[in-house]
Amino acid sequence: MLLGAKRQTPCLLGWVEVAAGAITGVLLLHLVAGCSFLTKPTSVLPSPSPTPGHTPTVSAPSPTATTSAGGPGMPLTLTLWLPPEMLPSTQGTGQFVEDLSRAFMLENPQARVEVVPKAPSGLGGIANFLVTTHAVVPARLPDIVALDASEIRKIAQSGVLIPLDDALSDAYWDDLFPWAVEAVTVNGERLGMPFQVDIAFLVYDVSLTETPPKAWYDLASVKGKYIFPAGRGDGSSADALLLHYFALGGNFGDNPTRPSLDTALLARVLGNYRSAMELGIVPDVVRTLRTLDDCWSSYLAGNAGLTNASSLQYGQDRATLPTARYAPIPTANGESVTVARSWAWAVTARDRAHQEMAVRYVALSLQPERLVQWSRASYHLPTHRSVLDLAVEDVDYRAFLAEQLEHARPYPSVAYYYEVQDAISLAIEDVLDGVTTPERAAITAAASLARLR
Repeated sequence: MLLGAKRQTPCLLGWVEVAAGAITGVLLLHLVAGCSFLTKPTSVLPSPSPTPGHTPTVSAPSPTATTSAGGPGMPLTLTLWLPPEMLPSTQGTGQFVEDLSRAFMLENPQARVEVVPKAPSGLGGIANFLVTTHAVVPARLPDIVALDASEIRKIAQSGVLIPLDDALSDAYWDDLFPWAVEAVTVNGERLGMPFQVDIAFLVYDVSLTETPPKAWYDLASVKGKYIFPAGRGDGSSADALLLHYFALGGNFGDNPTRPSLDTALLARVLGNYRSAMELGIVPDVVRTLRTLDDCWSSYLAGNAGLTNASSLQYGQDRATLPTARYAPIPTANGESVTVARSWAWAVTARDRAHQEMAVRYVALSLQPERLVQWSRASYHLPTHRSVLDLAVEDVDYRAFLAEQLEHARPYPSVAYYYEVQDAISLAIEDVLDGVTTPERAAITAAASLARLR
């Protein structure tokens, strides 16, 4: 939809675009083969260095300047690809983009903002469309995208993302939690600016459990059922197990393009899972819980006293849960570990004028008051330390979040992560169903990844 002009209802959905792209791709490739759009993008030239809380003081081109391919006097249109929750028409969260875009156009009257909805992930998602559009018809690339930061490494291979290292002030980068910088850095270049995050932690009913378990072995003395996703679904079961794997020092090897698993550590965690179920510490129902949403629904229904949850889930419902408390997820050895799944702004504009305007838009979005507005409307956590202090009023909860975010690790961005999740989810299923031993399941999972190389 175009802000600054009459709002129009989007007429194309993601799956329609996939089909259209597949049909017209060959024809378009011949049409654009000789265009300048196929040249490799250059880095954005450094803009004046703003400080958090202030709009960058960049001299805007006059309305009569040549600001777009349309020629003198034509407005410059910034195209944004956004997930559904950020669309201006979305109740609650949509007001953020509406206000941001209108403020941007007031400061840059020669500019317009066009918002195009895209699915957050999958075949019709933002990351996939960026790569395929860049390969087939780069003229249709957006100028700015909001995307899952874990997709940045994969997208970076296409060369579509513009480095932002020098385009944004050091003040913005220095205020980020460490994992946030790591999440958007590929080969030494920062290809996005994180603006929201969700983390995993334990939510428990204090009326049943006064002291939350810190380690896996503490669960034996806890009242109330402890649940977590252990069924094959969207990968949540693998994500939950990997917290234990990471706590023991596990990783995916030294090469992010060829993930591997430590079979001894994986077998240890799988063994803990099965022992806990055999002793009745963890209920059999976890085998039917495929996602964190499944777990959260069960907890809200009173079917469990402790559950793995996301900060998003807890933030949305905490006002109605007077006996709910939070703590780190109990791990195999008591080491506190969480994973931060973040979203970031990225610039994909192909020419200098659009790149400069895109950076202005991103910088404007980073004003603390705007990030606070987004965090409170969306229930996602901010990625900047100073904004967390403003966005979360509860002092104890804020201190807990700050500790978790300071030591979190970014959501895995290794190649074949979907395959990693499938391999681990299958191992969990086979072990809990008694089909195989933890050791053999771990070896099988590792072998399945080795075949992908």
